[in-house]
Amino acid sequence: MRTCLLAALCLLAPTAALAGALNPPGRALPAMDPRCAGKPAARAARFSDTALPGKSAAERYAAYIQTCALDDVVFLTQGLVRFKTVSSEAPAAKNPEVAAMGRYLATWAKQHGFAFRTVGERDVFELSWGEGEPLLGLVFHGDVVPAAAHEWKRPPFKPVLEDGRLYGRGVEDDKGPIASALVALAMAKELGLKPQGRVLVIIGNGEESDWSGMKKYADTEPKPTHVISVDSGYPVMAAQSGFVAWTLEAPVGVPAATPKEGTTARAVDVTAGEFLTQVPGTATLKLSAVKGQTPEAVLAQVKAAIAAEQPVRKDLKADVKRVGTTVVLTTHGNAVHSSVADEGHNALWDLSAVASRLSLEDNGIAAMLRVVAKRFDGDHHGDKLGVAYQDTLMGPLLVAPTVLRVKDGAVSLGINMRRPQGRDAPAFNASLDAAAKRVGEDSGGQVKESSGRYVGDPHVADTSGPLVQTLMDIFKRIAPGAVPGSIRGGTYARLFPRAVDFGPAFPNEPYTGHAPDESIALESLDMSTSLLAEAVHALAIAPAPDAKATP
Repeated sequence: MRTCLLAALCLLAPTAALAGALNPPGRALPAMDPRCAGKPAARAARFSDTALPGKSAAERYAAYIQTCALDDVVFLTQGLVRFKTVSSEAPAAKNPEVAAMGRYLATWAKQHGFAFRTVGERDVFELSWGEGEPLLGLVFHGDVVPAAAHEWKRPPFKPVLEDGRLYGRGVEDDKGPIASALVALAMAKELGLKPQGRVLVIIGNGEESDWSGMKKYADTEPKPTHVISVDSGYPVMAAQSGFVAWTLEAPVGVPAATPKEGTTARAVDVTAGEFLTQVPGTATLKLSAVKGQTPEAVLAQVKAAIAAEQPVRKDLKADVKRVGTTVVLTTHGNAVHSSVADEGHNALWDLSAVASRLSLEDNGIAAMLRVVAKRFDGDHHGDKLGVAYQDTLMGPLLVAPTVLRVKDGAVSLGINMRRPQGRDAPAFNASLDAAAKRVGEDSGGQVKESSGRYVGDPHVADTSGPLVQTLMDIFKRIAPGAVPGSIRGGTYARLFPRAVDFGPAFPNEPYTGHAPDESIALESLDMSTSLLAEAVHALAIAPAPDAKATP
């Protein structure tokens, strides 16, 4: 139980004791404080100026959030996660799960006295509190990336609480943050607090696939004075790397009538990764014996290649089996969001390394794997490709090969890059042109760049403006030495002038969005709600004069 009441929305720093309190033996959530029992009006009365004489509105709001918010946030997060809003499977306009989530949010808004509207063809859901011009916009996305069942230990759309963590697709990216914001606003309203202008909760439904709906919203709707996206990390993320999509491809080719001497196997299929923004957790190569060889000989060679690679690659996890006349090699890594690729382990690297030890027929699949081994294996920053550079604030370029597929007689490799400022688009495109030339030379002309190159620009906010300064002041109460940071990911913040990201991931905390068994610590969810509540109070309920004016 937490009873601390400090001035200016006191926030409790994470501690081991608090972590234990959030997960007592036999309980998923801490025991409910008796002050939180009953209907909202009754519990809010226990934090009124009558019940807590001498305490400011800010202090009472903080106490209410810290004491009673977590149960509501977890419940609402679970409700939102149950909607399978995978935008890559169907766009918002045609996605019944998005429609159902919209009805759920509309009902919630009505119950809590907020306005709700749908913008476009379910491109954006907007909840609104207050009157007048928009003062504060809290931006999120309601769509999620796919959740491959074979990679999860738990049903991804049936959220569960285990050992002080909430599991489910979207609990961190972005449905938990949505719940934190909505509960923070609802509890402010229950206390009788009022914003000095409208506060908007803006939920886009195509962030993981098609940004056009949210871009139209950002371009045409009245812009709030301050915009905060809650889709990356703390303390304040004031810069974002540019998003890059680059694809290589090669024709697979027909089997050789007469195998080259010494050739043992032909690569017939290869698979790695689930989508462009996730580092592959598994990679699989299927092989068949060439004329004059046997499946047993291929199997033996693959086993020998794994054994030979193991001493130089200590974390190699690979297995091989025979399925009929086909030999299947699978490598296992650690799937993470591609914006934090260096925190995971790319299974495709290992597959290419083992494959390089095999006597393969020289077709397109073998050529592509050689390119991965030579130009990508072990290199997060593009040094081997010849595209590396870095920026003081935003750090180095990040390069991750993420999706490898065979389709319609061709093998393609999807590569996701996150580029910092410091090299303009023409110069960066020229570096990709040069890299494509190198890859072509490596493969004897087999591997070439495919169509559809996309090079996005970095986004940098004003770190000296009132928004960044206000949010930094809030976060410094729990981390005095914190400074604004940069993310490699791209969030909706880049669509709004001067917008920044504020949460939900805390420093030195693993980010699980896009990963199998996505989860968030209850302690983090609780703390994030408190931080958002303080931001709402400081920027919208009782804003300083300089925070009310557009810089």
